Amino acid sequence: MKNERRIANTEGIYSLWLNWAISIGALVAVPILSLYMSNFWLPLSTLLIESLLYFVIRFNSISKVPTCMRLPYLAMLTLFWSSLMMSIINIMFLQPDIAKIFWNNQQNNVILYIAILIISPIMVIVAMYNLRLGNNSSICVDCQAHNGVVSERGFLGSLYSQEGYYLTKLFLIFGFILSIISWLYYIIFYINTNINDIDRFVFVWLFVIFYVVSLIYLILRYFTLWLYYCQTIDGQSLRYNSSSYIRFIIMCGDYIFLNTPDANKDDITIDDNRIDTPARLYIQYKEQITNQDASMYFNEMSGISNADIRFLYENTNFNTECNIFHYAYIVDDFEVINQSRLVGDWYTLPQIKKLVSENRLSIKFVSELERLYKVVISWKSYDKRGYRLYNIKNYKPTFRLCDFKNWNVDFNDISWLFVSSNNEDRLFFRIRKFWNKYICGVCIIK
Repeated sequence: MKNERRIANTEGIYSLWLNWAISIGALVAVPILSLYMSNFWLPLSTLLIESLLYFVIRFNSISKVPTCMRLPYLAMLTLFWSSLMMSIINIMFLQPDIAKIFWNNQQNNVILYIAILIISPIMVIVAMYNLRLGNNSSICVDCQAHNGVVSERGFLGSLYSQEGYYLTKLFLIFGFILSIISWLYYIIFYINTNINDIDRFVFVWLFVIFYVVSLIYLILRYFTLWLYYCQTIDGQSLRYNSSSYIRFIIMCGDYIFLNTPDANKDDITIDDNRIDTPARLYIQYKEQITNQDASMYFNEMSGISNADIRFLYENTNFNTECNIFHYAYIVDDFEVINQSRLVGDWYTLPQIKKLVSENRLSIKFVSELERLYKVVISWKSYDKRGYRLYNIKNYKPTFRLCDFKNWNVDFNDISWLFVSSNNEDRLFFRIRKFWNKYICGVCIIK
Protein backbone atom coordinates (compact mmCIF):
# COMPACT_ATOMS: atom_id res chain seq x y z
CA MET A 1 0.00 0.00 0.00
CA LYS A 2 2.90 2.38 0.75
CA ASN A 3 4.32 1.88 -2.72
CA GLU A 4 0.91 2.24 -4.38
CA ARG A 5 0.26 5.57 -2.68
CA ARG A 6 3.80 6.78 -3.39
CA ILE A 7 3.36 5.91 -7.07
CA ALA A 8 -0.06 7.61 -7.08
CA ASN A 9 1.45 10.79 -5.60
CA THR A 10 4.32 10.77 -8.11
CA GLU A 11 1.88 10.27 -10.99
CA GLY A 12 -0.26 13.06 -9.54
CA ILE A 13 2.65 15.52 -9.73
CA TYR A 14 3.47 14.43 -13.29
CA SER A 15 -0.22 14.67 -14.28
CA LEU A 16 -0.22 18.43 -13.65
CA TRP A 17 2.39 18.88 -16.38
CA LEU A 18 0.70 16.34 -18.65
CA ASN A 19 -2.73 17.97 -18.32
CA TRP A 20 -1.21 21.35 -19.16
CA ALA A 21 0.50 19.81 -22.21
CA ILE A 22 -2.76 18.20 -23.38
CA SER A 23 -4.94 21.23 -22.66
CA ILE A 24 -2.79 23.96 -24.21
CA GLY A 25 -1.77 21.56 -26.97
CA ALA A 26 -5.44 21.18 -27.89
CA LEU A 27 -5.76 24.97 -28.13
CA VAL A 28 -2.54 25.27 -30.16
CA ALA A 29 -3.84 22.68 -32.62
CA VAL A 30 -6.67 24.96 -33.79
CA PRO A 31 -4.51 27.82 -35.25
CA ILE A 32 -2.23 25.21 -36.83
CA LEU A 33 -5.21 23.49 -38.45
CA SER A 34 -6.40 26.86 -39.75
CA LEU A 35 -3.32 26.94 -42.01
CA TYR A 36 -4.47 23.82 -43.84
CA MET A 37 -8.24 23.98 -43.49
CA SER A 38 -10.90 26.40 -44.66
CA ASN A 39 -12.65 28.56 -42.09
CA PHE A 40 -15.90 26.83 -42.95
CA TRP A 41 -14.70 23.45 -41.58
CA LEU A 42 -12.54 24.76 -38.71
CA PRO A 43 -15.43 25.01 -36.18
CA LEU A 44 -16.20 21.33 -36.69
CA SER A 45 -12.55 20.37 -36.13
CA THR A 46 -12.47 22.57 -33.02
CA LEU A 47 -15.58 20.83 -31.70
CA LEU A 48 -14.02 17.43 -32.32
CA ILE A 49 -10.95 18.40 -30.29
CA GLU A 50 -13.28 19.68 -27.58
CA SER A 51 -15.10 16.33 -27.52
CA LEU A 52 -11.78 14.54 -26.95
CA LEU A 53 -11.18 16.65 -23.85
CA TYR A 54 -14.77 15.90 -22.76
CA PHE A 55 -14.01 12.17 -22.77
CA VAL A 56 -10.69 12.73 -21.00
CA ILE A 57 -12.60 14.42 -18.16
CA ARG A 58 -15.30 11.74 -18.06
CA PHE A 59 -12.80 8.86 -17.97
CA ASN A 60 -10.78 10.61 -15.27
CA SER A 61 -13.82 10.74 -12.96
CA ILE A 62 -14.06 6.92 -12.98
CA SER A 63 -10.31 6.33 -12.81
CA LYS A 64 -8.79 4.55 -9.82
CA VAL A 65 -6.30 7.39 -9.49
CA PRO A 66 -8.14 10.57 -10.60
CA THR A 67 -6.09 13.71 -11.27
CA CYS A 68 -6.86 17.43 -11.33
CA MET A 69 -8.93 18.20 -14.45
CA ARG A 70 -9.16 21.96 -14.00
CA LEU A 71 -6.94 22.76 -17.01
CA PRO A 72 -8.59 20.30 -19.43
CA TYR A 73 -11.93 21.72 -18.28
CA LEU A 74 -10.84 25.30 -19.06
CA ALA A 75 -9.46 24.26 -22.44
CA MET A 76 -12.64 22.34 -23.25
CA LEU A 77 -14.83 25.36 -22.48
CA THR A 78 -12.51 27.60 -24.51
CA LEU A 79 -12.78 25.29 -27.51
CA PHE A 80 -16.55 25.00 -27.17
CA TRP A 81 -17.15 28.76 -27.12
CA SER A 82 -14.53 29.31 -29.84
CA SER A 83 -16.26 26.78 -32.07
CA LEU A 84 -19.59 28.49 -31.44
CA MET A 85 -18.15 31.93 -32.24
CA MET A 86 -16.54 30.65 -35.46
CA SER A 87 -19.83 29.08 -36.51
CA ILE A 88 -21.69 32.35 -35.90
CA ILE A 89 -19.19 34.24 -38.08
CA ASN A 90 -19.58 31.63 -40.82
CA ILE A 91 -23.35 31.98 -40.71
CA MET A 92 -23.09 35.78 -40.84
CA PHE A 93 -21.01 35.57 -44.01
CA LEU A 94 -23.74 33.51 -45.61
CA GLN A 95 -26.01 36.54 -45.17
CA PRO A 96 -24.45 39.38 -47.26
CA ASP A 97 -26.63 42.08 -45.72
CA ILE A 98 -25.53 41.16 -42.22
CA ALA A 99 -21.88 40.87 -43.28
CA LYS A 100 -21.95 44.39 -44.72
CA ILE A 101 -23.08 45.80 -41.37
CA PHE A 102 -20.11 44.34 -39.49
CA TRP A 103 -17.38 44.42 -42.15
CA ASN A 104 -18.45 47.44 -44.21
CA ASN A 105 -17.74 45.65 -47.52
CA GLN A 106 -14.13 45.01 -46.46
CA GLN A 107 -14.55 41.34 -45.60
CA ASN A 108 -12.34 38.67 -47.12
CA ASN A 109 -14.47 35.78 -48.34
CA VAL A 110 -11.53 33.37 -48.05
CA ILE A 111 -10.21 34.42 -44.64
CA LEU A 112 -13.43 34.87 -42.66
CA TYR A 113 -11.65 35.06 -39.32
CA ILE A 114 -8.29 34.34 -37.68
CA ALA A 115 -8.46 31.58 -35.05
CA ILE A 116 -6.12 33.09 -32.45
CA LEU A 117 -8.13 36.32 -32.37
CA ILE A 118 -11.10 34.28 -31.17
CA ILE A 119 -9.40 31.72 -28.94
CA SER A 120 -7.14 34.00 -26.88
CA PRO A 121 -9.84 36.40 -25.59
CA ILE A 122 -12.08 33.45 -24.75
CA MET A 123 -9.19 31.93 -22.78
CA VAL A 124 -9.11 35.10 -20.69
CA ILE A 125 -12.87 35.17 -20.10
CA VAL A 126 -13.09 31.47 -19.20
CA ALA A 127 -10.12 31.67 -16.79
CA MET A 128 -11.39 34.84 -15.08
CA TYR A 129 -14.83 33.32 -14.54
CA ASN A 130 -13.31 30.10 -13.19
CA LEU A 131 -11.11 32.05 -10.76
CA ARG A 132 -14.17 33.96 -9.61
CA LEU A 133 -16.05 30.71 -8.89
CA GLY A 134 -13.04 29.13 -7.17
CA ASN A 135 -13.88 25.73 -5.66
CA ASN A 136 -17.55 26.22 -6.57
CA SER A 137 -16.92 25.64 -10.27
CA SER A 138 -18.53 22.49 -11.69
CA ILE A 139 -15.25 20.64 -12.16
CA CYS A 140 -14.19 21.30 -8.54
CA VAL A 141 -17.59 20.35 -7.11
CA ASP A 142 -17.48 17.10 -9.09
CA CYS A 143 -13.94 16.33 -7.91
CA GLN A 144 -14.74 17.01 -4.24
CA ALA A 145 -17.89 14.87 -4.41
CA HIS A 146 -16.05 11.88 -5.88
CA ASN A 147 -12.68 12.18 -4.12
CA GLY A 148 -13.21 14.25 -0.98
CA VAL A 149 -12.26 17.80 -0.07
CA VAL A 150 -8.69 19.04 0.16
CA SER A 151 -8.23 18.15 3.84
CA GLU A 152 -9.33 14.55 3.18
CA ARG A 153 -6.85 13.96 0.35
CA GLY A 154 -3.59 14.74 2.11
CA PHE A 155 -0.60 15.85 0.07
CA LEU A 156 -2.23 15.61 -3.36
CA GLY A 157 -5.34 17.42 -2.15
CA SER A 158 -3.22 20.41 -1.14
CA LEU A 159 -1.11 20.11 -4.31
CA TYR A 160 -4.09 20.04 -6.67
CA SER A 161 -5.77 22.93 -4.88
CA GLN A 162 -2.62 25.09 -4.98
CA GLU A 163 -1.43 24.17 -8.46
CA GLY A 164 -4.92 24.21 -9.95
CA TYR A 165 -5.22 27.84 -8.91
CA TYR A 166 -1.67 28.60 -10.12
CA LEU A 167 -2.17 26.97 -13.53
CA THR A 168 -5.49 28.76 -13.98
CA LYS A 169 -3.73 32.08 -13.44
CA LEU A 170 -1.03 30.98 -15.89
CA PHE A 171 -3.76 30.06 -18.37
CA LEU A 172 -5.22 33.55 -17.91
CA ILE A 173 -1.84 35.26 -18.40
CA PHE A 174 -1.18 33.06 -21.43
CA GLY A 175 -4.45 34.13 -23.04
CA PHE A 176 -4.03 37.78 -22.08
CA ILE A 177 -0.54 38.09 -23.62
CA LEU A 178 -1.65 36.34 -26.81
CA SER A 179 -4.75 38.55 -27.02
CA ILE A 180 -2.76 41.77 -26.71
CA ILE A 181 -0.07 40.76 -29.21
CA SER A 182 -2.39 39.25 -31.83
CA TRP A 183 -5.05 41.96 -31.70
CA LEU A 184 -2.54 44.84 -31.75
CA TYR A 185 -0.81 43.28 -34.75
CA TYR A 186 -4.17 42.69 -36.45
CA ILE A 187 -5.32 46.30 -35.93
CA ILE A 188 -2.02 48.03 -36.76
CA PHE A 189 -0.19 45.86 -39.29
CA TYR A 190 -2.43 43.19 -40.77
CA ILE A 191 -3.72 43.66 -44.32
CA ASN A 192 -6.88 41.70 -44.98
CA THR A 193 -5.86 40.14 -48.30
CA ASN A 194 -3.91 37.01 -47.37
CA ILE A 195 -1.72 35.44 -44.68
CA ASN A 196 2.01 36.10 -45.23
CA ASP A 197 4.98 34.71 -43.31
CA ILE A 198 4.95 37.42 -40.63
CA ASP A 199 1.21 36.96 -40.17
CA ARG A 200 1.69 33.22 -39.70
CA PHE A 201 4.40 33.83 -37.12
CA VAL A 202 2.19 36.17 -35.04
CA PHE A 203 -1.10 34.32 -35.44
CA VAL A 204 0.17 30.74 -35.24
CA TRP A 205 3.81 30.08 -34.45
CA LEU A 206 4.08 32.58 -31.59
CA PHE A 207 1.43 30.52 -29.78
CA VAL A 208 3.49 27.38 -30.45
CA ILE A 209 6.66 29.03 -29.10
CA PHE A 210 4.89 30.16 -25.92
CA TYR A 211 3.52 26.63 -25.54
CA VAL A 212 6.95 24.99 -25.82
CA VAL A 213 8.49 27.48 -23.37
CA SER A 214 5.68 26.81 -20.89
CA LEU A 215 6.27 23.06 -21.16
CA ILE A 216 9.96 23.49 -20.33
CA TYR A 217 9.18 25.86 -17.44
CA LEU A 218 6.52 23.57 -15.93
CA ILE A 219 8.55 20.37 -16.25
CA LEU A 220 11.34 22.07 -14.27
CA ARG A 221 8.80 23.31 -11.72
CA TYR A 222 7.25 19.89 -11.18
CA PHE A 223 10.56 18.06 -11.18
CA THR A 224 11.65 20.34 -8.34
CA LEU A 225 8.35 19.75 -6.57
CA TRP A 226 8.78 15.98 -6.97
CA LEU A 227 12.23 16.19 -5.38
CA TYR A 228 10.72 18.15 -2.49
CA TYR A 229 8.03 15.48 -2.11
CA CYS A 230 10.59 12.65 -2.06
CA GLN A 231 12.81 14.38 0.49
CA THR A 232 10.18 15.91 2.78
CA ILE A 233 6.52 15.01 2.38
CA ASP A 234 6.99 11.33 1.61
CA GLY A 235 9.06 10.81 4.74
CA GLN A 236 6.60 12.66 6.95
CA SER A 237 3.57 10.69 5.78
CA LEU A 238 5.07 7.19 6.03
CA ARG A 239 3.17 6.48 9.24
CA TYR A 240 -0.13 7.03 7.39
CA ASN A 241 0.56 5.34 4.05
CA SER A 242 -0.40 1.83 5.18
CA SER A 243 -3.20 2.95 7.50
CA SER A 244 -6.92 3.55 7.59
CA TYR A 245 -8.32 6.49 9.53
CA ILE A 246 -11.60 6.23 11.46
CA ARG A 247 -13.44 9.28 12.76
CA PHE A 248 -16.54 9.43 14.99
CA ILE A 249 -18.77 12.48 15.45
CA ILE A 250 -20.34 12.24 18.90
CA MET A 251 -23.71 13.97 19.35
CA CYS A 252 -26.25 14.40 22.12
CA GLY A 253 -29.33 16.50 21.40
CA ASP A 254 -28.08 19.69 19.75
CA TYR A 255 -24.53 19.29 21.08
CA ILE A 256 -21.34 17.84 19.61
CA PHE A 257 -18.48 16.54 21.75
CA LEU A 258 -15.09 18.06 20.81
CA ASN A 259 -11.60 18.12 22.26
CA THR A 260 -8.77 20.69 22.23
CA PRO A 261 -5.53 18.67 22.04
CA ASP A 262 -2.39 19.65 23.91
CA ALA A 263 0.34 21.21 21.79
CA ASN A 264 2.79 18.58 20.59
CA LYS A 265 6.04 19.40 18.87
CA ASP A 266 5.84 16.06 17.03
CA ASP A 267 2.56 16.96 15.32
CA ILE A 268 2.90 16.88 11.57
CA THR A 269 -0.06 18.95 10.40
CA ILE A 270 -1.77 22.12 11.62
CA ASP A 271 -4.95 20.06 12.07
CA ASP A 272 -3.26 18.05 14.84
CA ASN A 273 -3.43 21.09 17.13
CA ARG A 274 -6.98 22.22 16.33
CA ILE A 275 -10.26 21.43 18.07
CA ASP A 276 -11.57 18.13 16.74
CA THR A 277 -13.54 15.07 17.71
CA PRO A 278 -11.60 13.08 20.34
CA ALA A 279 -12.86 9.81 18.84
CA ARG A 280 -10.45 9.26 15.98
CA LEU A 281 -7.71 6.74 15.36
CA TYR A 282 -5.43 5.16 12.79
CA ILE A 283 -5.54 1.42 12.27
CA GLN A 284 -3.77 -1.00 9.96
CA TYR A 285 -5.03 -0.52 6.42
CA LYS A 286 -8.42 -2.03 5.63
CA GLU A 287 -10.27 -1.67 2.35
CA GLN A 288 -13.65 -1.83 4.11
CA ILE A 289 -14.84 -1.59 7.71
CA THR A 290 -18.14 -2.96 9.01
CA ASN A 291 -20.28 -1.28 11.65
CA GLN A 292 -19.32 -4.07 14.07
CA ASP A 293 -15.63 -3.30 13.49
CA ALA A 294 -16.26 0.41 13.99
CA SER A 295 -18.15 -0.29 17.22
CA MET A 296 -15.23 -2.42 18.47
CA TYR A 297 -12.68 0.33 17.73
CA PHE A 298 -14.93 2.91 19.41
CA ASN A 299 -15.19 0.67 22.47
CA GLU A 300 -11.38 0.42 22.67
CA MET A 301 -11.08 4.23 22.66
CA SER A 302 -14.01 5.16 24.89
CA GLY A 303 -14.76 2.14 27.05
CA ILE A 304 -18.39 2.26 25.85
CA SER A 305 -19.58 -1.21 24.88
CA ASN A 306 -22.28 -2.08 22.34
CA ALA A 307 -22.21 1.46 20.93
CA ASP A 308 -24.85 2.06 18.24
CA ILE A 309 -22.59 3.42 15.51
CA ARG A 310 -23.98 4.87 12.27
CA PHE A 311 -21.88 4.91 9.12
CA LEU A 312 -21.77 8.29 7.36
CA TYR A 313 -19.40 8.19 4.36
CA GLU A 314 -15.92 7.19 3.25
CA ASN A 315 -12.96 8.52 1.26
CA THR A 316 -11.18 5.55 -0.29
CA ASN A 317 -9.20 6.65 -3.36
CA PHE A 318 -5.44 6.22 -3.77
CA ASN A 319 -4.86 9.97 -3.90
CA THR A 320 -5.30 10.19 -0.13
CA GLU A 321 -2.58 9.50 2.44
CA CYS A 322 -4.95 6.91 3.90
CA ASN A 323 -8.57 5.95 3.37
CA ILE A 324 -10.95 7.63 5.80
CA PHE A 325 -14.17 6.25 7.31
CA HIS A 326 -16.62 8.68 8.93
CA TYR A 327 -19.13 7.55 11.58
CA ALA A 328 -21.60 9.10 14.01
CA TYR A 329 -22.44 8.08 17.56
CA ILE A 330 -25.64 9.43 19.12
CA VAL A 331 -26.28 9.33 22.88
CA ASP A 332 -29.38 10.34 24.84
CA ASP A 333 -27.49 11.24 28.02
CA PHE A 334 -24.41 13.47 28.36
CA GLU A 335 -23.12 11.29 31.22
CA VAL A 336 -22.52 8.35 28.89
CA ILE A 337 -19.67 10.32 27.31
CA ASN A 338 -18.66 12.29 30.40
CA GLN A 339 -17.98 9.02 32.26
CA SER A 340 -16.07 7.47 29.37
CA ARG A 341 -12.36 7.64 28.56
CA LEU A 342 -12.93 10.42 26.07
CA VAL A 343 -11.92 13.94 27.10
CA GLY A 344 -13.58 17.07 25.76
CA ASP A 345 -16.46 19.52 26.01
CA TRP A 346 -19.94 19.85 24.52
CA TYR A 347 -20.51 22.53 21.88
CA THR A 348 -23.67 23.86 20.23
CA LEU A 349 -23.85 24.74 16.52
CA PRO A 350 -23.62 28.53 17.22
CA GLN A 351 -20.47 27.91 19.28
CA ILE A 352 -19.05 25.74 16.50
CA LYS A 353 -19.83 28.44 13.95
CA LYS A 354 -17.86 30.91 16.09
CA LEU A 355 -14.91 28.49 16.26
CA VAL A 356 -15.00 28.17 12.46
CA SER A 357 -14.82 31.96 12.08
CA GLU A 358 -11.83 31.97 14.44
CA ASN A 359 -10.12 29.21 12.41
CA ARG A 360 -9.79 27.02 15.50
CA LEU A 361 -11.57 23.89 14.25
CA SER A 362 -10.00 20.93 12.48
CA ILE A 363 -10.44 21.23 8.72
CA LYS A 364 -11.55 17.60 8.55
CA PHE A 365 -14.27 18.19 11.14
CA VAL A 366 -15.49 21.30 9.32
CA SER A 367 -15.64 19.28 6.09
CA GLU A 368 -17.68 16.58 7.83
CA LEU A 369 -20.15 19.08 9.24
CA GLU A 370 -20.48 20.86 5.89
CA ARG A 371 -21.22 17.54 4.18
CA LEU A 372 -23.87 16.65 6.77
CA TYR A 373 -25.50 20.03 6.28
CA LYS A 374 -25.46 19.92 2.47
CA VAL A 375 -26.82 16.38 2.29
CA VAL A 376 -29.58 16.92 4.87
CA ILE A 377 -30.79 20.24 3.40
CA SER A 378 -30.77 18.77 -0.12
CA TRP A 379 -32.56 15.60 1.00
CA LYS A 380 -35.23 17.60 2.83
CA SER A 381 -35.80 20.02 -0.05
CA TYR A 382 -35.34 18.14 -3.35
CA ASP A 383 -35.46 14.74 -4.98
CA LYS A 384 -32.32 13.15 -6.43
CA ARG A 385 -32.87 14.91 -9.77
CA GLY A 386 -32.81 18.33 -8.10
CA TYR A 387 -36.54 19.06 -8.33
CA ARG A 388 -38.43 20.55 -5.36
CA LEU A 389 -40.29 18.21 -3.03
CA TYR A 390 -42.64 21.04 -2.09
CA ASN A 391 -44.04 23.74 -4.30
CA ILE A 392 -42.35 26.45 -2.23
CA LYS A 393 -39.62 28.43 -3.95
CA ASN A 394 -36.35 28.78 -1.99
CA TYR A 395 -37.70 26.60 0.83
CA LYS A 396 -35.07 26.23 3.59
CA PRO A 397 -35.72 23.38 6.04
CA THR A 398 -34.38 23.29 9.58
CA PHE A 399 -31.07 21.67 10.44
CA ARG A 400 -31.09 20.47 14.05
CA LEU A 401 -28.69 17.87 15.38
CA CYS A 402 -31.38 16.51 17.70
CA ASP A 403 -33.19 15.25 14.57
CA PHE A 404 -30.23 13.16 13.43
CA LYS A 405 -31.86 9.82 14.30
CA ASN A 406 -34.75 10.70 11.99
CA TRP A 407 -32.55 11.54 8.98
CA ASN A 408 -33.09 8.51 6.78
CA VAL A 409 -30.59 9.57 4.13
CA ASP A 410 -27.43 8.00 2.72
CA PHE A 411 -24.60 10.45 3.47
CA ASN A 412 -22.31 8.40 1.22
CA ASP A 413 -24.48 9.13 -1.83
CA ILE A 414 -22.70 11.90 -3.76
CA SER A 415 -25.87 12.68 -5.74
CA TRP A 416 -26.99 14.90 -2.85
CA LEU A 417 -23.82 16.97 -3.16
CA PHE A 418 -24.59 17.59 -6.83
CA VAL A 419 -28.18 18.50 -5.92
CA SER A 420 -26.82 20.94 -3.34
CA SER A 421 -24.81 22.76 -6.04
CA ASN A 422 -27.54 22.70 -8.70
CA ASN A 423 -31.25 22.41 -7.99
CA GLU A 424 -34.59 23.85 -9.04
CA ASP A 425 -34.08 26.94 -6.87
CA ARG A 426 -30.88 27.83 -8.74
CA LEU A 427 -31.09 30.19 -11.71
CA PHE A 428 -31.14 28.36 -15.06
CA PHE A 429 -31.38 24.97 -13.32
CA ARG A 430 -32.33 22.96 -16.42
CA ILE A 431 -29.75 24.70 -18.59
CA ARG A 432 -27.07 24.03 -15.94
CA LYS A 433 -28.14 20.39 -15.76
CA PHE A 434 -27.93 20.00 -19.55
CA TRP A 435 -24.63 21.91 -19.66
CA ASN A 436 -23.00 19.78 -16.94
CA LYS A 437 -24.11 16.49 -18.44
CA TYR A 438 -23.64 16.99 -22.17
CA ILE A 439 -21.10 19.81 -22.50
CA CYS A 440 -18.85 19.46 -19.45
CA GLY A 441 -19.35 15.84 -18.40
CA VAL A 442 -19.31 16.70 -14.67
CA CYS A 443 -21.76 16.98 -11.72
CA ILE A 444 -24.11 14.59 -13.48
CA ILE A 445 -27.40 14.21 -11.60
CA LYS A 446 -29.03 10.96 -12.67
